[in-house]
Order: sequence, then C-alpha cells, then structure tokens
Amino acid sequence: MLADVHELAVQDSVEAWDNSMVDYRCPSADTISYYKALPEYQYSVNADALTWWQKLWGWLLSFIKISDGTLSLFGWIILILGVAAVVFIIVKLLGIPIKGLFVFSKSTKVTQLKFGLDNANIETEELEKLLKAFVKNMAYREATRTLFLLCLRELHRSDHIQWNVYKTDRDYYYEVKDQSIQKQFKSIIRQYEFVWYGKFDIGEVEYMPIQHDFEFFIKRIKQQRIK
Repeated sequence: MLADVHELAVQDSVEAWDNSMVDYRCPSADTISYYKALPEYQYSVNADALTWWQKLWGWLLSFIKISDGTLSLFGWIILILGVAAVVFIIVKLLGIPIKGLFVFSKSTKVTQLKFGLDNANIETEELEKLLKAFVKNMAYREATRTLFLLCLRELHRSDHIQWNVYKTDRDYYYEVKDQSIQKQFKSIIRQYEFVWYGKFDIGEVEYMPIQHDFEFFIKRIKQQRIK
C-alpha cells in the first residue's frame, strides 16, 4: 500500500524548470527605515493625527451606528427628530398653522366656486358679494374663509393689526393688545382653522353658529372703532 502511494507521488512530481542559483540581496537597515518612513507606505491610521472635529464625529457616530453599520435606536430617534424639524421649518415658511395639520377630516366635496383670495387685498368690497354667493351656493367652507377675512379687515381698520399677506393667523393674534378682543379673536381663529384647514364639508346647520359668532365679533370691533 505504501509502495503504491510512493509510486503515485513520484509520478505526480514536476521537475523544477529553473535550477539556477538564487542571488538573494538583503537591503540595509537604513534603506528599510527610509522606505518605512515614506507617507505612501503608512497604511495604519494614527488616532492622534485626527482633528478634534473628526474625533467628535467619530464619537457621535459610535452612538448612532452599531457594529454592522445599521442605525441604532438612538440613531433612529435623531433621524426622526431631524425630519420633523425640517417639516416644521417648511410648514412655518409656508405659513400653514400647525394645528391644521392634525385635524382629521373626511374628504371635502369640491364646489364649482373657486376661492382665490389668499393674496387679495382685504380692503376690497368684493368680500361681501363673495360671501353672499358662497352662502347662496351652499359653499359654507368658503363662506367661513370669507367671514374670517372680513374679521381681519375690521381689525386692520381699527388698528388692532396690520394686515399683511405673509402673516399667519397666530401673528395677527399676538398683534391684538386688547385682551378681551384677543380672547374672542382666539375663538374665531379656532373655528376658522377647524373648518378651513380641517377641510370639513360643513352644512348649513354647522355654518349658522359660525356666522353668528363672526358677525358678532365684526360688529363689536366696528362699534369700538366708531366710538
């Protein structure tokens, strides 16, 4: 058995194709030290060479990522907070009340009347005509928006606010210095935002109390201005 194995080993062996003498040259210690000192041969990262900024980022990443490179729980929290902050900034720049984003509502029926007074001059007398048209056509959501603009117009005429198309409802609220008017105005804002930004398809039953409150507020401001 051993003889057979030896015979197979001899048959599988291959003769060396080069039997010449090997001229082994060993570089000097100075040459080795010289090449080891060259930057292109420095393969390891020296932690002491990192800047304080790099060390800070490395420390933060150690909390955000885990060993396999995926985000840790803390990393997901930071990501969610970052996205929320970006959304908040965009919403504020667009002037959309935050409360309006969290009002759950059913889909609103689209009326044939188009409301495009977001950038209009509130001093126009067309507001009263629009209000009548919206009520006549049972477009009560648009009518609520028009009533709110009429409230802003009266506050502007009475010098309680300075109307500007880029201001938000909250900006107007904080401009009102009379606390009793401000308190009533807060209720007006809540009703308006609930209907307009909540996109509720309100009917006549829901609209009539809103109209009463808004008109009462307008009448009060007018009487105060006349005095």
